[in-house]
Amino acid sequence: QWMGLEVVAFRTEAGRPCLSDAFCPHMGAHFGHGGTIEGETLRCPFHGFCFDTHGTCVKTGYDTRPPRKAKLRTWPVREVNGLLLAYHDPEADEPGWTVPALDEEGWTPLRHDTWAIHGTPYDVARSTLGFDHLSTHLSIAPGSATPEVLDPARGEGPMLTVSYAANRRVGGLLRRKGVRTEFRLTKWGLGYSCLEVEMPELGLCSRHFVFPSATDDDSVRLSVAASLRHVERPNKATALLRLLPRRLLHRLVVGAPMLDYRDDVSKHFERGAHQGGLAQSGEAALGDSLLVFQEWAKQFGGNTGRDAAISAAE
Repeated sequence: QWMGLEVVAFRTEAGRPCLSDAFCPHMGAHFGHGGTIEGETLRCPFHGFCFDTHGTCVKTGYDTRPPRKAKLRTWPVREVNGLLLAYHDPEADEPGWTVPALDEEGWTPLRHDTWAIHGTPYDVARSTLGFDHLSTHLSIAPGSATPEVLDPARGEGPMLTVSYAANRRVGGLLRRKGVRTEFRLTKWGLGYSCLEVEMPELGLCSRHFVFPSATDDDSVRLSVAASLRHVERPNKATALLRLLPRRLLHRLVVGAPMLDYRDDVSKHFERGAHQGGLAQSGEAALGDSLLVFQEWAKQFGGNTGRDAAISAAE
């Protein structure tokens, strides 16, 4: 279920990804129940009609001329950083913008999880903007309720950015209080958010992704992912780590923040679901960020984000 539609996602034998309508335009058979991949085409399980990744019927099961009207609807898909990004816009066949690839050199593979929640991509995008939301996720230290804004929220076309800093409480093996932490949030549409978190004192830098994808008018398939930049000097985080073998040491430093992030995100959104929807965060703590966000978000379909949004899934 995607954007109120039933769709199928597949790869051709050459590995090309495609997202299409789930029903064959010939007689309405469902590709997800018995459909197969033949070379660079998707084959209908009913009469054997084959469609390429542009939705053109290139072959029938009767070796007859493919009917021109048998056109399968497809949506633009881009593969970026191990993610499949699909574009939905009822007024345009192709996106006028794309999400740029991030440099993956020196970063761990993405770890991810997915939930089904009540809400819209707009709700999730607004929730991830607020500092109160991030203080819950990222263990902001007491007394740091007001962040230091480094760069105010700014919308430039489909991209929105904001940067700030605060003191963060770090638990586990890296237990510290009041570690200065810098946050750089970048949004591309309502369906793609990347928060880069850096703690210079500990030599740590991580990326936290949030991907809400509408399934219908009031439900979202929420995927989150995280990655950590490889730590050059793990013992910089705490003297205790000097006693561990380097391989185990690196695994602990890399793995712990990922597990904490998934757990914190899960608790946040599950709590919102029990409250009948996503609780709104304290965006006012970031000054005019909420006003900038609301104006920027209008281009993606007002308060639903169903009209023109990038959605992602690993």
